[in-house]
Amino acid sequence: MSDTTEAIAGAIVEPASPEPGGLPASWIAALDLVRLVQGLYFIFWGLLVAVLVGGQIVIMLWLRTFAEIFLGIGLLAVLLGTWRLQQVRFHHVQPAALAGAWPRQARQMMVLAVLLVYFGVTFYMWRRLPLSLYLQVNAGAFVAVGMAYVIRLNRTVALVTAALGRGDLAQEARWFGVTGLLLLGLPFAGSLLYMGVMAIRRDTNLIFEFGTLLGRVSLPIMLVLLLPLSLTLGLVWAAKDATLRKLAEIDARGPR
Repeated sequence: MSDTTEAIAGAIVEPASPEPGGLPASWIAALDLVRLVQGLYFIFWGLLVAVLVGGQIVIMLWLRTFAEIFLGIGLLAVLLGTWRLQQVRFHHVQPAALAGAWPRQARQMMVLAVLLVYFGVTFYMWRRLPLSLYLQVNAGAFVAVGMAYVIRLNRTVALVTAALGRGDLAQEARWFGVTGLLLLGLPFAGSLLYMGVMAIRRDTNLIFEFGTLLGRVSLPIMLVLLLPLSLTLGLVWAAKDATLRKLAEIDARGPR
């Protein structure tokens, strides 16, 4: 997928030459641009709310329904935004590799969004029964799916910005995806391994080891871990602005 995205990002930089019918060789319907704007907007705010609230719930171990309501709203916004992206069609976008890659990428994002909501429900249950091993595993899966969604979101934005003719943003999205994998995926896997080993050696549970590990995390480390999310959200907002500019161009041209 990364090779496909790289090829697409390098191919759509210059405007395509017009076809005999008057339309450019590569174009996106206004309805699909609207869907893109809506999807990116909901994903941006949904992720922001879900991460801010979810992070404080985990760190502070809150047991307040009010905070969990906001977490649920954020997750539903992410699901709605992903659904809007899945409705987008790039039938008239060049190169043809992009049109072929987009439906598969949109479906994968939709699967991750549905899993995120599902594990969000089990996360809510874990908050009531924190010592349940089954629910602990599901809470870990909730975090893992959230990270996978953020990482894959960069690939999705790379395809969107390439279709918009913004090769610069598509290139940034590729690099941000690699950054997210290194700064989110590897520390998460290492932390799970460490907590599992220490829980066995000390005959404790994962919750105790998580609290111990959390106490050793300094502010600079937290800022580094939040960097991929910040970069991704900034990229999503930039892609939304680029889509709005495309819509403004259509409005400026007026009806044909």
